[in-house]
Amino acid sequence: MVEGAFARAFRSELQPVEVASAVQREMDDRAAIVAKGRTLVPNDFVVELAETDHDRLDVYAESLGVELANLARDYAKEQGYSFVGPVRMRFEGVPDMTTGTFRIRSGVIRGSTIEGGEIRLPASDLPRPGGRGFPGHPRLLVSTPRAPGEADGQQHTYELQTPVTLLGRGTDCDLRLVDPGVSRHHAELRVEGDQVVLVDLGSTNGTFVNGQPVRRVVLSDGTHISLGRTTLVFRQDGQGSGYSANSY
Repeated sequence: MVEGAFARAFRSELQPVEVASAVQREMDDRAAIVAKGRTLVPNDFVVELAETDHDRLDVYAESLGVELANLARDYAKEQGYSFVGPVRMRFEGVPDMTTGTFRIRSGVIRGSTIEGGEIRLPASDLPRPGGRGFPGHPRLLVSTPRAPGEADGQQHTYELQTPVTLLGRGTDCDLRLVDPGVSRHHAELRVEGDQVVLVDLGSTNGTFVNGQPVRRVVLSDGTHISLGRTTLVFRQDGQGSGYSANSY
């Protein structure tokens, strides 16, 4: 898939295998042993391209980024590497690059975490990916437990910023849930056009929508999602409440 997309975009001027290999070399070169059996590698990658190549790539950028991130995860698993945050891949056009050439810039950025009903956003000097302007401004609401004497707990918002949002207990998840009932890679939220689809990734304890177990479901505004002991409320402007009847 990546090969075909790059071939269409660059007509053999830039090969996807070269980019994937460069990402792997970057991980190898920057691998740091922090404890016995644990080696950390970068998780945030920028592929710098010639501006002409970047313009041609623009229509494929999101799908290529997802595929390259998956390749990076697979390589890390093979090598026994660990990430401290979600693997992200983005592309930038720079004036000093010539057509068909590229270079990799990488960093270490922690992901967002939900613990005790609160969302902790990462602190980093590197740029964070901005919102993609998805239809209806899709987001998740998390409620903190109600304190004694309070009518309601506080609510925190997590905006969907990437086409695929990985939910789970693992440190490489886009939104990490510190919950023993949640699997390392529990579920994904996929933006498909103007819809957001929740997909269970074979989790141990299952994924529930409005109290019902699901494997794949199109979410609607107001849907309650339960993973382990964590409950999230999905919101999307201009959508009806409930969830699609074609879930299974």
